[in-house]
Amino acid sequence: MADKPIVSTITACYKKSKYLNKFLEELPGQTYFSLLEIVFDHNEPVDEEIELIKNFQKKFPNTIKHFITKPVEPLGVSWNRCIRESSGEYLAIWNIDDLRTQDSIEKQAQYFDTHPDMDVVSGNFTFVYSFPSTTGRFVKNSNLSFKELNKSMKLGPFFMFRKSLLEKAGLFDEQFRCANDFDLAMRFLYHGGIHILPDNLGYFLDEGVGASSKKGSLCPVESTVIQLRYGIYDQIDYQFIPAALRYNIYNLKIDGQWVPVSQFIPDYEVMLEERLERLHLKGMLKNMGYGIFRKLRKMIGKQK
Repeated sequence: MADKPIVSTITACYKKSKYLNKFLEELPGQTYFSLLEIVFDHNEPVDEEIELIKNFQKKFPNTIKHFITKPVEPLGVSWNRCIRESSGEYLAIWNIDDLRTQDSIEKQAQYFDTHPDMDVVSGNFTFVYSFPSTTGRFVKNSNLSFKELNKSMKLGPFFMFRKSLLEKAGLFDEQFRCANDFDLAMRFLYHGGIHILPDNLGYFLDEGVGASSKKGSLCPVESTVIQLRYGIYDQIDYQFIPAALRYNIYNLKIDGQWVPVSQFIPDYEVMLEERLERLHLKGMLKNMGYGIFRKLRKMIGKQK
């Protein structure tokens, strides 16, 4: 490993023993491995997990910055710790149950090296439904417009960003349990140039048991919080609004302190007003349509 890494990963782990060995096996295969630092916040690890990390560190000293956290903390707290402990100029999201293609880190870093005006770089990816499969549904986001990026989480699971961007956009909101990256991505849009590579950067695991995909996931509720926070009124599903109101919508929780969202979004109130006028009616009509459709389904069901 070089004296100073160029890229640091934001890697948090809790109860993921079955993925850890494969994650560690794949790491040295990264073409950018010598310039890569894994900042690993390990929440309540079992002995088997710690042993795997120690064995890896013996083979590849100084590649993993390993932190043990007890008791377990929310994802946003772990990710923010990784950011503070990172040494790289570029930071990359990397969850251990997601497999990256071998040259994904290098391609993203090289894009930054040759495009100093860009602050966020992502790419296409593949949804897979079992681990460690590489066969699944390909997701192509590389042709999306700024308008489309501004409606939902389209940066994917493998985005990379300049560490310096956080000075303007802020850190992860620690009150969320699963939509932390979506929220930060929305703030990135207001401060940095974003590019999505045409390459497949990796394989995103959806087994139906993760924080974002398991039954009863908070993600629909937290997505609604984000839609309210950034004025994405035409995308809101009104059934989740009551639960969303339990969150502090217009403030971020960072280091246990509440920080106004307006601190990170230029002309924040003006932006919300403009979007309310332009998008609110569209959102209302959409939800009225959903309601009528549900009633029709119930009526048809009774007639059978």
